[in-house]
Amino acid sequence: MVNIVIVATANYLWGAAVTVRSALEACSTTLNAYVISVDLSPEDRRRLFDSWQTPNVGTIKFVDFDLGQVDKLRSTLLVKSKSPYARFFIPEYLSDVSRCIYLDTDLIVCSDLKELQTLDLQGKSSACVIDGGIDTPQQQQRLRDKLKLTNPRQYFNSGVIVMDLDAWRRGHIQSKALTVAQDNYDLLDQMDQDALNIVLADDWLVLDPKWNTSKGRADVGFSDGIIHFLGKVKPWHADYAANFQDRWFAILDRTAFSGQRPVRLFGVGAAYRRFARSIPTLEMVKGKLRRILRSA
Repeated sequence: MVNIVIVATANYLWGAAVTVRSALEACSTTLNAYVISVDLSPEDRRRLFDSWQTPNVGTIKFVDFDLGQVDKLRSTLLVKSKSPYARFFIPEYLSDVSRCIYLDTDLIVCSDLKELQTLDLQGKSSACVIDGGIDTPQQQQRLRDKLKLTNPRQYFNSGVIVMDLDAWRRGHIQSKALTVAQDNYDLLDQMDQDALNIVLADDWLVLDPKWNTSKGRADVGFSDGIIHFLGKVKPWHADYAANFQDRWFAILDRTAFSGQRPVRLFGVGAAYRRFARSIPTLEMVKGKLRRILRSA
């Protein structure tokens, strides 16, 4: 059987429904879904549960996550929520599971995840896809100078991670990632992803890029792998104007959220989304000022 884990928030509720539903529909065996719930209401959970009722669904388990556990860690304008740090706690919350596949909640799974569940990790604790945005001189300098990666071209995107949870527990990866995220607060522009790249350096297997392909790199007929809707704007937002939206909503219409669409209101909805995304939190402003003063 296949074990997948997501971190679910109310803002990404439709995304969670589609990610898991697409994984179920593509899977040839029983699939168990573990949901780390940040702020889901009982009604949200019920609707997600109903969305995933396919013949091959196995266990659906919700686990509550307290954001207070990561209160001292950094957030950014790209990802204002600190919910992504919840993935650090997967080995703890899935204490009786040996291997799982972590998935972000802005994906369409097009291929059978059984292939990843049974993948030979060759002694590594994890398997991931190299991030598609690391080739610029600025990013290479950031990875070398800020994160101190000895091989800055071996930097993964954390949206899809095959996790040997026994190895994570033996290596205390959870506690190491939390320590790195706290001790390097001002250096982690990519938050949890940066922290995991530091902790897992040389301890992860490179996956075929098809398993985490950004929407901008996938061709229109993409059907082998996973489509990742990277960026601030998601298919369920009123101002989304990129590809694969029709396919995404076709899957949503096979869930308990069938027929639901973003509110547009003659462009007002899209304008509001853009405005809301541009406002930094007070914590971000303080951090920016601190970094400016430190470099002065």
